[in-house]
Amino acid sequence: MGFESTHTQGMAQRRRWRERQHLARLCDLVADSLLPYLEPEPPGTRRPELTREEERCVLLTLARVNKAIRGWDDDEEEEVDDGDASDEHLQFSTKLLRDTTYLSVSSSCLLEIASCSGEAHSCSLPPDHHFDDGFSCLANITSIVVGLHHFCSDYIKHSAGNILMAISNSLMKFEAVWIQFVELVWAAIHTVSAHNHSTIDATNCSGKVSTCCSSAVESISQSTMTSSTSIASFMVVLKLRCVSISRLIMTSLFRVLHTILKFLKLSDSELKDDFICLSIHHIQKLRWHPGYQLIAGKVVSLVKDDRHSFSRDYAQFGFVSGSLLQLVCSLVEQSDLEDMGRRDIFVKLVDVIPRLVTFLQEQQDIPKGLSQYYKHKILMLMMRLKPHMQQNCSHIICLLKLLQDHFQNLLHEPMSGHISKLENCLEGSPFLGEIQDKTTRHLQRQAMYLFLSCCIFLACSGNDSRQKCSCKKDEFGHEVQGCIDHCNYFGLTEISDWFQRCCLDKILDSKSSTDIVLCFLQLYMEEDDILFIILLQLLDAPLISLAIDNMESKCTSKLIGAKLFSIIFDPVHTFHVLLSLLHYDHLVLVDYLISKDVGVHCAQYLLRCLRLVSQCWNAFIDDSVYEAQIQKLTCKRQRTLKNTKLGFSRDKGSNSEKQLFLSAKVCLLSLKRTLEDLHQKDLFPYNPKPLLKSLARFEELCQQCCSN
Repeated sequence: MGFESTHTQGMAQRRRWRERQHLARLCDLVADSLLPYLEPEPPGTRRPELTREEERCVLLTLARVNKAIRGWDDDEEEEVDDGDASDEHLQFSTKLLRDTTYLSVSSSCLLEIASCSGEAHSCSLPPDHHFDDGFSCLANITSIVVGLHHFCSDYIKHSAGNILMAISNSLMKFEAVWIQFVELVWAAIHTVSAHNHSTIDATNCSGKVSTCCSSAVESISQSTMTSSTSIASFMVVLKLRCVSISRLIMTSLFRVLHTILKFLKLSDSELKDDFICLSIHHIQKLRWHPGYQLIAGKVVSLVKDDRHSFSRDYAQFGFVSGSLLQLVCSLVEQSDLEDMGRRDIFVKLVDVIPRLVTFLQEQQDIPKGLSQYYKHKILMLMMRLKPHMQQNCSHIICLLKLLQDHFQNLLHEPMSGHISKLENCLEGSPFLGEIQDKTTRHLQRQAMYLFLSCCIFLACSGNDSRQKCSCKKDEFGHEVQGCIDHCNYFGLTEISDWFQRCCLDKILDSKSSTDIVLCFLQLYMEEDDILFIILLQLLDAPLISLAIDNMESKCTSKLIGAKLFSIIFDPVHTFHVLLSLLHYDHLVLVDYLISKDVGVHCAQYLLRCLRLVSQCWNAFIDDSVYEAQIQKLTCKRQRTLKNTKLGFSRDKGSNSEKQLFLSAKVCLLSLKRTLEDLHQKDLFPYNPKPLLKSLARFEELCQQCCSN
């Protein structure tokens, strides 16, 4: 036991010595090479614009530092590959037994580590700002490299960001030190945000250093490995080395964090979860109230004379929020949606969404392209977070209200508007750009999917006892009642009002219910990955009708729109329309099934549809059943709303119910034969047996139908 204890202590001492030696080496390199460019200036003054030669000199120095750090890592990897780990372990254990004085070395002696030049190391921190336990080197390194981000040159900012990334890679072998490094990068972001929140004129900032730092430290000191005292001292040092603090520094640091996250994912590092948890904690702690919002006018007044900065224009300030949005979306990847173990972590980002959306609305002078990028990222974030939010109805209601308040124009955009226009223009026509906005349609698809999935979830949540409903008064200021029945009715009302306004009120007599489904699917046909997600969601449309039937009659008079939606988007009929849009080409279905992006969702959709077809066989072979349901309900709607009756037009000379069934039959049976052939040749990317079994059942039903 004594030997094992001694050996463990020795290994810990040796590892700690290696950490400090590595930090001292980094500290000497960064301070000797880069600190001369951060000479003290009078408080409140901006660093003069660099000449081309000065900028070139700084960039060459940054490149040399970056190359040196990466070279150290490569050398260490080669040493590990060439060394014999077992011999080293044996020699080290023997040395521990022979030389007991090794263990008597105090921690204070370890601070005096020989630098790469052979001299005793001493951090070049300002007086009264040295830290304990080796934290001085890390604070010195980070403050110097972050301090370089205030230069006007975007090339210097980019190169400084690359050095932060190289330092991160270099420190990953020391987990605790690496986590402290990431915390310091976030502390730098909080320093910039607190500074700009507390001051408008940079000349008044010198008297508010302690106020800025104390407020930022108070917000981030919880749940971090670094002490609040060390963070506060680091913030003061950073302000001394970064005289002119611009919010654009936040943009560079957000990009650095995003790059670190990408590296962690590519290398499948165990530190990825630590990074995600730490980043979500700090994003929650960012100061968001209206006085802190990143107002473009203030930033332009600080940097409007910069020659090389992208920030001369009001619109360019959107890069700050754009970088934050990019980071937040990367924290919640599509692959994380199935990981329910992370639900408690990701659900914390729910609080961030309303703040980001509010900020988006305040940016009035940004160009259309940047505004659409914001909307795309926010909608993507909502889509990724929704599976983690479904345990609480108040979160879903919050999403719906945000969609109604900030994305209403997308929700009410006509689905069929672009289809008729395309008939008059050739693809690639120069006139097509004026009438066909692909980006707007992409945003419309995202917003409409989110809206419908939230409404259907609430409408069908009444019988799910697992759902929690705590929406008496949510933290976003929305006043709603707190019961499952209310959430259920709220979802039904929302979808009823939307369908009434977006579809029914804009359909003329010549249009049919089939045209509504056709226009809806045509809108989504342009994006395969969203197409099958929305089709899977529409399979739950009949549950809306069941939910309305279970309600009291006095509550259902305003829900005819929702009832019509449920029947018009009948899954069996929608399946017929989809096959007709594909021109009954079974090879298109094969392409979907083997696709890396949509294959799983397409297989899920076909399996569920084939199960429904076997259960509702009469409706599948005779579409007049569907027509009768529509006519019955539209007559009721006409009496209630005194509106134009929704017709169900059909060309009697062609496309009869029998022809629809025969075309679908040929398509699905051809699909079955093709899948069997691919499976026999072992060319299908996954096991198609469940799908083949369903198609075999479909073939049996077809044979029974023909025999009758």
